[in-house]
Amino acid sequence: MRKHNGMRPQDILILLKLVSLGDTKWRYADVAKALYISQSEVAEGLHRNMQARLIAPDKRRVFRSALMEFLTHGIKYVFPTEPGAIVRGVPTAHSAAPLSDRIAEGEESYVWPSDEGTMRGQAIQPLYPTTVAAALADPEFYKLLALVDALRVGKAREQKIAIEELRKRIQGDVYSPYEPSRIGNRSPGIG
Repeated sequence: MRKHNGMRPQDILILLKLVSLGDTKWRYADVAKALYISQSEVAEGLHRNMQARLIAPDKRRVFRSALMEFLTHGIKYVFPTEPGAIVRGVPTAHSAAPLSDRIAEGEESYVWPSDEGTMRGQAIQPLYPTTVAAALADPEFYKLLALVDALRVGKAREQKIAIEELRKRIQGDVYSPYEPSRIGNRSPGIG
């Protein structure tokens, strides 16, 4: 078995893309094209995700609870970023939907630097160089990436709302630690 040399940013993009695809059948070539990366990067990323126990051994099924746990507790440490200079770009974090609908204006805007952007705000380094192009081609994928950025750079309130939104999208709103359970008496921490 190949040695696991740690997660790479494109590994997160691959997982989020698979989540956004839902039950759609896909091939490595489809994912590579959608993410603007090579098929070999997809294959290697899927392998690292399998070794990290974020995807099933068949490399087709995302372990959604494990992904949520990693995003909630690890993404900001493994792939940190700091807001930079004011630039024109594509909104992300709390400046993009779905958080922009829930967080009042007045907060500093965050953007991925891009000539295709329509907003000025503090630059947030995207997870991977092809993030912006891939996000603009898939609205649901874009929302997932923006929510992940809210975990990477947001304040506690923004992170809490982002976790709720990610849980809905990744785990199907089965359980939220911030609302009473609709499925019996599950205790916080089980999800």
